[in-house]
Amino acid sequence: MNIREATKEDWDLIWPIFHEIAKAGDTYAYEMDATKAKAEKIWLEIPRKTFVFEENKKILGSYYLKTNQASPGKHV
Repeated sequence: MNIREATKEDWDLIWPIFHEIAKAGDTYAYEMDATKAKAEKIWLEIPRKTFVFEENKKILGSYYLKTNQASPGKHV
């Protein structure tokens, strides 16, 4: 098991995980029909840092850290 910072090269392996969760529309508030390019921006470019969980060189999950919401959402 290894947790490391994600790279752009990881995106093709992260995308199927993101897409499956987003298209279900019942867990996270991402567009259910987000394109691969838009999802990459959401997942790799906007956050402060993105990480992957991998085992035997296979990515099993991913998460990111970002700044809290601003204004009325700053408590979140």
